[in-house]
Amino acid sequence: MKKIFLVFICLMIFGCTNSFSQESVLFYDSIANTFIINNNYAIGKEFCDFETISLNRDTITDNHLMGKITVVNFWFEGCAPCIAELEALTDLFNKYKNNISFQFLSFTVDNVEVAQKAVNKHNIPYIVCPVSRELAYKMNFNCGFPTNIVINKERKIVYFKSGGFLENEMIEKEFLNMAEVIAKLF
Repeated sequence: MKKIFLVFICLMIFGCTNSFSQESVLFYDSIANTFIINNNYAIGKEFCDFETISLNRDTITDNHLMGKITVVNFWFEGCAPCIAELEALTDLFNKYKNNISFQFLSFTVDNVEVAQKAVNKHNIPYIVCPVSRELAYKMNFNCGFPTNIVINKERKIVYFKSGGFLENEMIEKEFLNMAEVIAKLF
């Protein structure tokens, strides 16, 4: 809790005193990198039970996770690091989308209308499910946004990262790490 409070204070000071120049983006990324949450306690745990409706009106439940390698992403339109990583998420999805053992689920706390506009605006090709903040926090261990999780075929968490970057280089580095984890699961 102290870490989260310190991050909040640093980001508030940063946001009040700096414009988003290249230097300030690098400063933000260095702060974010210091406080990225790699929740080792989540590794090996079974992903929680859930049920929701996707933007395509399909019912999605935790039963969809069995037998599939699943990337789970949590985001919302007003989250700059969430939006900054959408291109990398799409690239990751496209890399594995033809593998029948792979799936991608994205959860947003935006309402259906905002979520649909974001999907259209950012050309999001994977399943997006609007959920309540309560359900999102239940599924992402109260860690905020963005959060990315990789779940193995037995519903066990094998990768967990919460927090994000604004700089493409840092985003690419993190997603290379995630792709390495995914590749080992096939």
